[in-house]
Amino acid sequence: MQQVTPDTGSDQARWQRAYSPALLLALLQRVGARAGLDLVSRALQLYYLARSPELPVWARASVLAALGYLVVTPDAIPDLTPVIGFVDDLAVLTSALASLAAYVNPELEQKVRARVRSWLGGESTLEQVLAPEVQEADKPT
Repeated sequence: MQQVTPDTGSDQARWQRAYSPALLLALLQRVGARAGLDLVSRALQLYYLARSPELPVWARASVLAALGYLVVTPDAIPDLTPVIGFVDDLAVLTSALASLAAYVNPELEQKVRARVRSWLGGESTLEQVLAPEVQEADKPT
């Protein structure tokens, strides 16, 4: 099994290239229940940060690297490993958010809460909730 470490520049560049909004949302839809609310909430915070036009280039690079690490299949602890499979992903997301705490505002937190609430509220399926976001994410910027 290939081991990767989150601290090398070449890996960071690879993770940035691997990230796509549609891929992230599809992954959260597929593994959200197994990954847990913490991971989903942190990934959504970074997702919304990535979409913020006010975010500086260096911060956007950090966000894209963290989200790319989440969507890259071979990571330090395989996601299929029971109980601890998403621990490394959660650590990378948490680390990125800690360095970007100044950019996380109440509006962003509200978006995350609303998205999570809609996913868990049973009002619609995850596919219905994500469909507009996936379509928007696929539009060229």
